[in-house]
Amino acid sequence: MRWLLSGSLGILFLSGATCAQPPDDLSPAGAEISSAIVATAPRISEISFTGLRHIAPGAVEAQVSSRAGAPLDARRMEADVRALARLGWFESIRVETRASTNPSPESSEELQRVAIIFHLKELPFLSGVNFSGSRLLSQQQIQKLLEEKKLSPGLGKPADPAALQQMAFAIRTALNELARPDAVVRIERKEAPNATVSVRFNIDDGAHLRVRRVSFEGNPQFSANVLRRQMNSITPWQPFASLRSKNAYTREAFEADRQRILSYYQNHGYPEARIGSAQVARTSEPSRRWFPWPHAEAHAGLSLTVPVEAGPFYRVESISISPALQHAADERRGRPVILPEWQQGVPYSAQQIERVRRWWLVQVQPKDSKSDSAPYLSVATRPTFESDKHSARVELDLGDAPPYLVQRIEFQGLHKFSDRYMRRRIPLREGRPVDDRALEAGLARIARTGYFKPIRKEDVHVRMDDGTHTANVSIHVEEAGQQRASLIGGHAQFGSTLGIAYTVFDLLNREELLSAQLEGGPESLQVMLGLAKEGIFGTRASLAFSVFNNVVRPRFASSAQGPFFSSHSEGITVPWSYAINSTDSVVLNYTLSRTMTEYPVTTPAAVPGVTIGNVRNDISMHSLGMGWAHDIGNERLAFSNSVSGGVLGGGENMLRSSGEYGRIAHDPVFSQGNSWAFRTTLSGAGSYRGDLPFHARLFSADEIVRGLRPGELGPDALIFKSISSGAPALSAAPAGANLIGGANAEYRVPLGGGTEAAYFFDLGSGRLLPNWLGPSRPLLLSSTNGVLHGSTGIEFRWTVPGVNVPIRAYYAVNVLRLNRSIRLSDKSVLFARNRFSAFGWGLGSLF
Repeated sequence: MRWLLSGSLGILFLSGATCAQPPDDLSPAGAEISSAIVATAPRISEISFTGLRHIAPGAVEAQVSSRAGAPLDARRMEADVRALARLGWFESIRVETRASTNPSPESSEELQRVAIIFHLKELPFLSGVNFSGSRLLSQQQIQKLLEEKKLSPGLGKPADPAALQQMAFAIRTALNELARPDAVVRIERKEAPNATVSVRFNIDDGAHLRVRRVSFEGNPQFSANVLRRQMNSITPWQPFASLRSKNAYTREAFEADRQRILSYYQNHGYPEARIGSAQVARTSEPSRRWFPWPHAEAHAGLSLTVPVEAGPFYRVESISISPALQHAADERRGRPVILPEWQQGVPYSAQQIERVRRWWLVQVQPKDSKSDSAPYLSVATRPTFESDKHSARVELDLGDAPPYLVQRIEFQGLHKFSDRYMRRRIPLREGRPVDDRALEAGLARIARTGYFKPIRKEDVHVRMDDGTHTANVSIHVEEAGQQRASLIGGHAQFGSTLGIAYTVFDLLNREELLSAQLEGGPESLQVMLGLAKEGIFGTRASLAFSVFNNVVRPRFASSAQGPFFSSHSEGITVPWSYAINSTDSVVLNYTLSRTMTEYPVTTPAAVPGVTIGNVRNDISMHSLGMGWAHDIGNERLAFSNSVSGGVLGGGENMLRSSGEYGRIAHDPVFSQGNSWAFRTTLSGAGSYRGDLPFHARLFSADEIVRGLRPGELGPDALIFKSISSGAPALSAAPAGANLIGGANAEYRVPLGGGTEAAYFFDLGSGRLLPNWLGPSRPLLLSSTNGVLHGSTGIEFRWTVPGVNVPIRAYYAVNVLRLNRSIRLSDKSVLFARNRFSAFGWGLGSLF
């Protein structure tokens, strides 16, 4: 560049004189002078490249904007050098200008034509990459690590030193996360005469130094235990910390924890808190070992000291709304907008203030972005802190700068899925203000489809333009494929099942979903085929069609010998669903089915509530159902109701209803990485005309209370059976239930590698209400009807890679169970009891 600038010094002087006055303000005389200067500037006669060995000159020439015959422009030449440097092809770039020796056909002045020569030194091509020296990371692990970070070495491409350094940094970071802070990665290059190079990464793992102590100094105000609970990346005091790489120090991990601690201060009355960088020191802790003989041993490690300055404590004195903001909100909503109630004197919380600001931001935005021409407005908060009173006053007003609007949303990596398919699942829209919560909710919805690999933070890029106050969102996705196979099964209503579900998306290029499901076990078999179409008629609705065929032969081995009955059902279901908004959806479905049930001919009395007159039953069902679901990611509320018979036709006249509420919340006490999960569910079924078929009752078990067998959540019925002597004998059998309620609570701890542990407590009860059964009613044991069951235990889950289906295994102890003796007569006593503990398993999430 220096050669070019020195050779074009006079040109830059003339160009500077020309640019001293803007071109739009030039007078006619000034325009003539400018044209004369441009005419006297040297013109490029030719552009040549030297030093090229593997790369064709045409490929390089296509990357520069300077062309032969154009005037020499120093700024354009500088831009060309930068463009070539960004390619990563060359080790050095030098530009030279020489007087052209070719005669000019337009002028005899030889000084007005110059030749441009790019002196290039190519980077050698990468021929091989090896990794050696590490005892912790194998070749396959390192290659997988680089693939995940999109740093895989490009063999046969120029060996970019910056890319090699990034690979070394990624390997060193992975070793740091394994408590190896002294890890070193050296790059050795071996160049060959044919301009190729092979690279070897010599890795030194370093000593194993895990974090043993974390302390806080300065003026923390909060106790060390409270501050440690805010840390999630470096937590050596937690169980299985070494297995989850939670006892290793890295700058990135501490920075994440520092931000969490700072947020805790800012949300608990300390908005001016300061958290410094951790002071890392080596330490040695003595310990006593008893194997193979008693001896003392010292363990080396790291000690972290975090400087903290809490600053003054503030309470919120008032939150006021400016007249301009109030007027804008009233005008946009068409009614007076009232600030939600705010309790004065509460500790200052930046998070709560931001929620209030977002609430007002929604109020002042146009209702309909397509038809409303009103501009978008921004809302700003202006807190005022009075240190002598320890009080804070917050004023909300219209912002001076307009909000950042989404200019473009781009999806990268799509092959089989259309851009429209992705946009329908993200509530963030182009032309609307940037909303990070809407973006996160949309990405979570895409991940739940199972057709894409998990989307990480580095896959989402938001580029803000301060000049135009616009934002461009780029999302890189990686498709898992059009076809998906997943495992299904577990403990069902009638015994254990195992099956497979197979889906194909967009096979007919109509964004349709073809699905097939086969699930079975010793007591049941179900086959289902379905076709679903999303975006029907260009709306947000979806329409589906499925046919099913299932066979059930339940055996309740814990009580009376079965099978109680044999049921065969077949039919079709047509569901229609519509997304009201980003969180709410409604479902309407219509089902036609036929069920044939056969009861044992020899022992019809063994079936509670079934008489000798209905050994065989053939029922057709015409059912209409409606459901509503509210899902915001960490909270779900769903209701469903259906009615069959009556004006719909068919032989089954039933009402069914169910409701479920679930919520997941991060643990604010022990660790933000852990979470609490809660669920409550209620289901009921009843007949409003005629009998309630026995197979339509609810035989719930461990899907409500883990540790129970099928049917044990409901009551038992008294049945009569004959023994070998011919005398009648009394026994008990599950009678099913028509009203089931349950509640579940879990404390979930991620263990890494797709594994999670959960400590659970389940409560549930089932009742059989005779008034809902029709004329045929079993002889219930009243002391078993409505018994409260409860269990506690631990469950481990592992998500199978590829299919993304969790496999659950649990051990439950029935702390509340049925365990009593029931006197049937003076000579007969029945012992009704549930097992004390049990192992169980399942596929998919329980809730």
